[in-house]
Amino acid sequence: MEQIVTLNGRNDFSKHFIVSAALAANAGAALADAVGVYKEIDDSRGGSGFSFNDIAADRAGARFGEQAAANAKAARRLQQRLSAGIHEKDIMPATKDLPEFMPEAEFKNRFGRVGAPAYKRMMADIGRRVAELALYR
Repeated sequence: MEQIVTLNGRNDFSKHFIVSAALAANAGAALADAVGVYKEIDDSRGGSGFSFNDIAADRAGARFGEQAAANAKAARRLQQRLSAGIHEKDIMPATKDLPEFMPEAEFKNRFGRVGAPAYKRMMADIGRRVAELALYR
C-alpha cells in the first residue's frame, strides 16, 4: 500500500524537505539552499513558478539535515526529540501566506532578483520561521 507523506497538506513539501535534508546532511546547508533556489528560478522560467513556500520546505529540511549530521551530540539530541514525538508544526513552518506560482516576470517585478532587498527580506522571514520551530530551538 502506497503511503503519501505531506507537510502543510502538500506532498511536494515533503519532497523538498527530504531532498534538502539529505543534501545538507551530506554536503552542507549552503549547497542544499543553493539547489533549492536554483530549482525555483528554473520553475519560474516555464515550470510551476517561483515558490517561497517550496523554499520554506527546503530551508526546514536543510536545518533538519544540518542538525542530524552536525556532530554526535547534535544527532543524539535530534533523535531524542524525535523519539519523544513531534508534530508537523514542529518541523515545518506556516507557509499559506508566502508567495508562490510566480513566473519569472512576476518574481522580478515583486522581488527584483535573487539577492535584492525585497528577496532578502522574504528569505529572512522564512529563516526566522524555521528558527522558531520547536525541533530547532
